[in-house]
Order: sequence, then C-alpha cells, then structure tokens
Amino acid sequence: MLLYLTSNENVNLFDFLENEHGIIIKKLSGHFSMKQFVIQDMRSLEHYRYMAVDVNALKDVDTEIIEAVNAFKKLHSSRLIFYMEDIKKYEQLIHELINTGIYNILTASDVTLLKMEILKAISNLGISKREIQSKFMKDEIKTNYIKANRSFIKKEIKIAVTGVQNRVGTTTMAINLANFLWYIGARVCYVEANEHHHLIKLSEYYQGMREKDGVIFNNGVKYLNLHSVCHDEFDFIIYDMGVVNNKIIAAIRKSCDVAIICATGKPYESNDIQSIESLLDEKLIYKVFSLVAEFDKSRIKKQDRSIYFSNYTPDYFDSEVNDELWEAIIKPFVNRTEEA
Repeated sequence: MLLYLTSNENVNLFDFLENEHGIIIKKLSGHFSMKQFVIQDMRSLEHYRYMAVDVNALKDVDTEIIEAVNAFKKLHSSRLIFYMEDIKKYEQLIHELINTGIYNILTASDVTLLKMEILKAISNLGISKREIQSKFMKDEIKTNYIKANRSFIKKEIKIAVTGVQNRVGTTTMAINLANFLWYIGARVCYVEANEHHHLIKLSEYYQGMREKDGVIFNNGVKYLNLHSVCHDEFDFIIYDMGVVNNKIIAAIRKSCDVAIICATGKPYESNDIQSIESLLDEKLIYKVFSLVAEFDKSRIKKQDRSIYFSNYTPDYFDSEVNDELWEAIIKPFVNRTEEA
C-alpha cells in the first residue's frame, strides 16, 4: 500500500502502479505541512509500506522538511519517496535528503523514465545513493542515457539459461539478467522453464513480488511459468531451464537465440560443457562461471578465454552487480543511437 501526499497537478502520478501492478494507493491532495502531518496525522496511517510526497504539495521550508523526515524515520518504518519536478530548483534539498539517508527521489521529466524511477523506488533495493548522486555529475546521468538511447534488433529475443549441474547459479543468473535488462529500459519477462517451482517460493518470500491475473511482477520484470497466459510483447524472454539435458538442448536449438551455460569452474564440469557446446552446434553460446575463487580465475581464463565470471550475487534483483557481464552478452542484439 502506498500513501501519496500530492498537489492537484500531479495527483495521477502513481496511478499506473494500481492499474498495472495491483498496489493500493491512498491519495491526499492539497497543500500540507509535512512536519505537522508526520507528527500528528501519520500515526493512523502507519500500515502503509510507502509514503510518497510531491514537494509541490508542501508549504514547509527545506529545514522543516528535513525535520519532518528525521521525525518520520524515528516514528515509522515505511519507505519515503519524494517527487520533485525541477531538479535544479530543489538541488539543495536533494543534497540534504541524501545526507539524512533518503535516496528514493524521483526527478525524471520524461514519462517513461519517471515510471522506471517509480518502479525502482518501490523495488526491494530502492534507488541507491550512487544513483541519485549521479544526477549531479557533470557528465550527465549515465543510466538515463543508456535507457533513452537503446533499441534492440528485434522483438522477443529468447535467451536460455541452463546449468551443467544443480546449484551452479542458474536461477540467480536468469533473474539477475532479467533485472539488468529492465534496468536498461528493455521490456522483459522471466520464464520458469523447469520443474523446480522456485518462482512461487520466491514470490512468497520477497514482499516486492506481486501477483496479478496469474502473472508475478517485481520492478518492471514479469515472472511467468510455462502455463502462464500473458499476451504482452517483450524485447527479451529469459528462460530458466534448470539442469541441461537432451530435451533442453533440442528446445534451445529450435527456439532460442542464445544460450548461457552456468557452471562453477570445477574440473569435473569441463567435459559436460564441451559436450553441450558440440550439441548446440553454431548457436550463440556464453559460459558464465559463478562462485569462483579469485586465484582460480586466471588459471581458468588461460584454459578458455571465452569464459565469463559473475560477481558475488546475493541479491537476485541487483541490476548493477553484473552489468559488464550482461552488457557483453546482449551486445549482438543491441542498437545504440548516438546523442544528438
């Protein structure tokens, strides 16, 4: 549930969350003293998970807003989200909010980018300190540049993620790739194409994962199983195929554009990897090793320079932790337009 203090001009800003993601939104529109609201009125509304504030709706000066934020943090566990249309006008306030530990600050003027910021703000991790600080860098916002200037060579690029054995990071890599693709602006879905039934367990564990009409949402990624009905168009479809076998190899050869083989760099995996590569013929293949000790990486690279290593990925949804890896893997499918 999301509580939204809004000016009359921006009252519909979060509506898509209710329409597309099933999040209940309570709006209070008008002109408010945030400090007074937090101290006197918020106690009856503390069951809300998020509190979003349109700064245009506030009559407080900057110092009073910061006092209200500090009081809020002492009294409530809800996540604070601020919306500011004019980043230059509110630059000093933004810096002060960052100093108090508030990073979920929405500033995008483009509608698509703003929706992405909102989804990021309500995700498990939220907007990071680095992301909000980057908006004041002289070389512009790298993230928004990437999102705004990406296009893909076709729709529904199918990527199969499969493991040489159990517990080699296949599901982690598949979900992490999907979240990276969403982060750079792609429309993406993750498909649980195996019989492990991890997806339902994940949705029960992670509060950010929400179900609507048989489809699970988190951030901007849709999570499906092989029986889900979804008629949306996607740029990428990520298939989590579990442990590789002949049936999976046949499916990859028939239907997928690229295969990612997950392993851990153990000596007994090498024969399996070679067999899989030979069976996939000329299919575009990437080998991703997880949980490899630093001192082993150089040895493995000497044996096979085409191997990639994932970073330690305790959070499935961290879209930046393996960004260089995923950039390399999707490069054949990406067109980038130059800045005007």
